[in-house]
This record gives sequence, structure tokens and C-alpha cells, in this order.
Amino acid sequence: MLALVLIAGGGVWFAVSGDDGRKPVAGEASGSPEDDGDGKAARISDTELAARLDARREPGEAKVRWVQSLGVDLPGRAMTVYGPWRAGDVVAKAMHRTVYGYAMADGEQLWSLRMPDDICAAPTRPTDDGKIVVAVEAEKSDNGTDCTVLQMIDLRTGKPGWRKTLEAAAVAETEKRVVMASNGDTVTYSRPGHVHTYRAGDGQELFASEPRECRSYAFLSGARTLAVADCPGGNTVQEFDPGSGRKKWEYAVEQGWFVDQVHSVSPLLVSVLKGDRWRLLALRDDGTLRSRVELGTRDVDLGFAEYEVRCGGYLVVTRNRDDCAGVAADDDTYYVSTKRKHVDFDVDNRVVAFDLDTGRQKWTADAPPGRRMEPLRTEDGKLLLHIAATRTRGGEIATLPLTGGAPRTLLAHPASSASIEAGMTAAEVVYEDGRSLLSLPTVGTVEDDDAEAEMKTMMAFGE
Repeated sequence: MLALVLIAGGGVWFAVSGDDGRKPVAGEASGSPEDDGDGKAARISDTELAARLDARREPGEAKVRWVQSLGVDLPGRAMTVYGPWRAGDVVAKAMHRTVYGYAMADGEQLWSLRMPDDICAAPTRPTDDGKIVVAVEAEKSDNGTDCTVLQMIDLRTGKPGWRKTLEAAAVAETEKRVVMASNGDTVTYSRPGHVHTYRAGDGQELFASEPRECRSYAFLSGARTLAVADCPGGNTVQEFDPGSGRKKWEYAVEQGWFVDQVHSVSPLLVSVLKGDRWRLLALRDDGTLRSRVELGTRDVDLGFAEYEVRCGGYLVVTRNRDDCAGVAADDDTYYVSTKRKHVDFDVDNRVVAFDLDTGRQKWTADAPPGRRMEPLRTEDGKLLLHIAATRTRGGEIATLPLTGGAPRTLLAHPASSASIEAGMTAAEVVYEDGRSLLSLPTVGTVEDDDAEAEMKTMMAFGE
């Protein structure tokens, strides 16, 4: 093990390690241990598990590239997993007090960075050159903890960069309501009434704002610097110049409605709520209204709705407004999955397409019987889908014509790993270059320590 302790700002900041104590634990496809012949339970490594699952795949099924178990005992509460973030051949994630980097090809842990306290916020995506800035809780005081320490990390190498500690507010709880975003080569840290935008490479502050009449409380990752603000007349959506902070335009949401999430930055699609009424606003690049898509009713607390859009992870544990699954969009159309319906102890649903010029429904496409499917994005003139695994059938990456129809399998995950895959409830799905990656957005929900350590948190498939 190689460990390096760095001294920063007069104290120990973090340790860099190729092995931070993660123990290799895994089970068979059922998640149970293997009997070694003398009645004792023998655990096999994640590498061996992936090899055994892959050896059992059928012709036409994708390769099981790697499996990643949690491997650590976390505090007894649900933990947000920030990421996954792609940077070249590295996929990274952060949870509790550590940021990890893995080889996308085989899942080997390449590096890890230990933080001095809990990671409390991070952008949904990294900068264009593979950097991430995470927010970490500051030292505890009489007012609790503040999410005010920023640390930059180069995801390609795992090397730390600049660090800043922001001034704490009078009310510590306000500091925990942090939203972060990456835009090109900049990163923005925002909390109600306070905004700080930095150049990600060197930490140079580009602009900042203090409490004023309109309080920008959430910035969005993407090519443009977009934000949501709370104004005396209600919520607004804004665009800023990333270098100067000058506001380009502002769209005032109809009074009584508030911004729930942003389902797409390009085109700009804003989810808004009024009581249990649910609507999508399609905005043009200049901030004018293009159309409204009526999504029916939704109970915020219970999640009752016709459509199923998952934001912030299974337990809704992040405050970012740009991390929704179950939706996709192109220049002309908005795609959303319907609420899952139980059929013979399984689930199925459909994808619905809406015209962004009129707000009207264009077509619907049914999921395969007994399956659940969600849109990922459009690519090469087709809609890319994820079809979830069942206990006996592996998941799939599939395509759908932009005019609707039936899904066509692009990448079939093997049945040998189906029970593990199906157990990764609400996993985030990434598909690139013929390979798929499933990653849990929340961990630490299992009370038994051994079972928690064996929880499968990431799986990768493809040639």
C-alpha cells in the first residue's frame, strides 16, 4: 500500500492511497457465500465473481466486465453516492469521506482520496477536462457543521488541487443547502442568496453574489450557466455569463408555481409544481416560453404520478436540480417514462414522447412485457433506452426509433448476473462506447454490517 499524508493549511488534510482498507467481499449471483466443502462459508473476490458470471453467459449476451462491492462499513444511515463521473478511461465516485477512481476497463481501483469530514455536495458532472470540486463539512462548532470547504480533484490522476474554506453563515443549517454545478471549465457553489463561481483549474474566483432581492439557489451543470432563483414574485430561471456573472435573461415562472427540477439544459426543460399539479416548461435559448407540457398530478411527498422521473437518487438525498433519470430530450421532443405498474409480481411501463413546439403527445411505446424501461438520451437518430433486469433476465440497453415503435436490443446483459443487477434498485445507468455501467446513488441502507459490505454498488458490461 502506498500512502501519502499531505499537510495543508497547518493541518493534515487527507491521505492518498492505492488501498484504503477495502476488503474484497462478494457472493455468488444470488448474493450468498459459497460453501468451500467443509461447511464453512468462503467469500470470493469481486474479480472472481465477475469471471464466474461471465463464464456462464449465453451467446449474444454482453461480457460481465467487473463488479464492485461496497466493501466498507459505513455509519448507520443512508449515504449519498456522488457520481459516477467519467474522465477519459477513469470512472470516479465519492461517498462518505472518500473519493474513488476506477479503471473503466476492468474496475481496478486506481486511486482514492480521503477527506477530513463528510462530503456534503458535488456537481452532477465534472468539468470538460475531467476535474471535480467537492464540498466538505468544516470543523464542528456550537452551531453544528458547515458545508463550506471546497476541494478540487483531477479525476484522471486522482491528484488533489486547490482548496478553499468559505466564510460560514450565521445559521449553519443554511450552509448545508448547497448546490454545485460545472460549466465548461468553471464550477459554481450556491446556497440561498450566496453564489461563488471559480475557474476549476486554479481556483480563481470569477464572480460572487451576496443576498439580494432575487436569491439564486441552484445552478445547473452543462454548456451554459443557468440558475434557478427565488424572487419576491416567485421562482425565476436565469442565464448568466460564466466569466463575469452578468445576467443575460430571466424567465419568471407563473405565480404560484415553483421550480422542482430541470430535466434538460439543451433544450432547456424545467419541471414546475403547483400543489399536486405538474407541468414541464420548454424554454427557448433566449429565455422565452416555447411550450407547456402538462404532466398531470403528482404528490411530492408520496410520489404519486402518471410519470416516473427519479431525481437525486432513490432517497432524494441531493439538492442538485439537474440529476434526473427517466427523461431525455432532443431539439424537437421530450421523452419520459410512465409510472411502473405491477404485473404478475413484476413491473412494466411505457415511454411517452411530447412535441416541444406544441406540448402535445406525439406517441407512446410499450416496454417489453413484465419489464421496465427508461429513456437515457438520443444518439445517432434513435432514442437510447435502459430496460431493467428482472430476477431471471438481465437488463438491456436498447434503441427506439424517434417515431416510436418497439425497442430493439443493443446490448443484452447476461442472465447469469440478473439477480444481482435486479437488486441494484434505482441504479444510475451510463452507456458509452458499447459498454454500460450501473451505479447505486445511495448506500448504507442495510443494517447488517456483513451484508452492507457485500452490497454490489457498481457493475459494468460490454466488450
